[in-house]
Amino acid sequence: MTRPILLGMFALALVGGCRTVGNGAAFADAVLVQRCLELERRALEDNEAIATLRSLVTAAPKRLAGSSGMHAAEQWAMQKMREIGFDEVAAESVMVPNWRRGVETGATIGAGSMPLRVTALGGSVATPEGGIEAEVVEVRSFEQLQAMGDAAKGKVVFFNRPMPRALRRTGRAYGAAVPQRSNGAIETAKAGGVFALVRSVTTAIDGHPHTGAMNYAEGIAQVPAAAVATADADALSKLLLRGPVKVRLELGCKTLPDVEGFNIVGDYHGSTAPDEIVLIGGHLDAWDLGTGAHDDGAGVAHCLEAVRLLKAISCRPKRTIRVVLFANEENGLRGARAYGVAHEHEVSKHVAAIETDGGGATPQGFSCSLRGPEAAAIEALFAPLDQIHAGLFLSGAGAGGADISVLHALGVPCFGLWVDGHRYFDYHHTAVDDLPAVNERELALGAAVIAYAASVLADR
Repeated sequence: MTRPILLGMFALALVGGCRTVGNGAAFADAVLVQRCLELERRALEDNEAIATLRSLVTAAPKRLAGSSGMHAAEQWAMQKMREIGFDEVAAESVMVPNWRRGVETGATIGAGSMPLRVTALGGSVATPEGGIEAEVVEVRSFEQLQAMGDAAKGKVVFFNRPMPRALRRTGRAYGAAVPQRSNGAIETAKAGGVFALVRSVTTAIDGHPHTGAMNYAEGIAQVPAAAVATADADALSKLLLRGPVKVRLELGCKTLPDVEGFNIVGDYHGSTAPDEIVLIGGHLDAWDLGTGAHDDGAGVAHCLEAVRLLKAISCRPKRTIRVVLFANEENGLRGARAYGVAHEHEVSKHVAAIETDGGGATPQGFSCSLRGPEAAAIEALFAPLDQIHAGLFLSGAGAGGADISVLHALGVPCFGLWVDGHRYFDYHHTAVDDLPAVNERELALGAAVIAYAASVLADR
């Protein structure tokens, strides 16, 4: 027999492993603490999250939208959901871009020629055959470039604004530096430049260039764009202090016609309100330099393992928990937009959405789009996460992730998993974003935290 438990302003009906016992908020807290601790214990003891991630990066190490690896990942995800025991599994069609990188070389020209470790930014056009040779101009901002007037014409524009090291929240630091990657090619073309060379967006000083999406604008010439490793960016900057420097850069990338991809959707049906949905998601695609173990293989593992954990403790909440592994987050958000269109008829049934796209490091808590009393009620519901040191709660913090931003715009309350981000941008969009960079215990804890949050939102 199920009896109501009052927690703050919410009535919880906990069924089966999410059982209801006793009355009053204090007893409810005890039951939820017990659930939180049991999820943590099972996650660490079973250690299945890292096995899931290992399976993904083995089956589909290269998962860029449009590639054969993308298709392998889709098949893998559907099979994994079936193995876990989802009640429904579906592949929802979406047309995705099909960009490919090719040759990538760079070097200074002249006496003491220095190689430059570069990688094309996603969506870049190729250089002319044989590459581009031109003098370099260094800038730290778009405003500085605009103030140069004609001095940038015919030049390689070298955007060398570092990701700010002093900001504790590395996501904020990333946001401060990433516009030069996103829009550097546009501003270069406006200034008459021939190539945008962008300092990799990381605080690490090393030899690994970081790729990422970039933009072109209608009516503005398209110039090639590449990222350069931070160690080489510093060396190039020092050379420029001595006098003019010429470089030779060659990119062989190309854009092919769009191809069909899929959002992979799995439902763990609710016990009493199966038509109402708590969505948890990450993105299945990844940049093609590494295996995308942190970005966003970890998020995929978090979501799949969350459902496995709930099943393992016999917890079936009132509402359906839906896992969506989105297509094409990295270079287009086509999957997120397609999901919004395909599920427009049931958007009102989405009571919450959670995204995990910050890597597999130690979980700290959640951001929340809600404010005021609504946010306070959810914060109380999430309070047991303090028991496992994941009680951070940031209200009024926006969509919580790129893929659920579409649902946020449609009025769905959104949450983003926060993890310790100090190492994330060391690996982000590079060849070293691979399985050894992920700690299995931290990954398991992230899955437990997602499982708890999804279950209590689905029960409220």
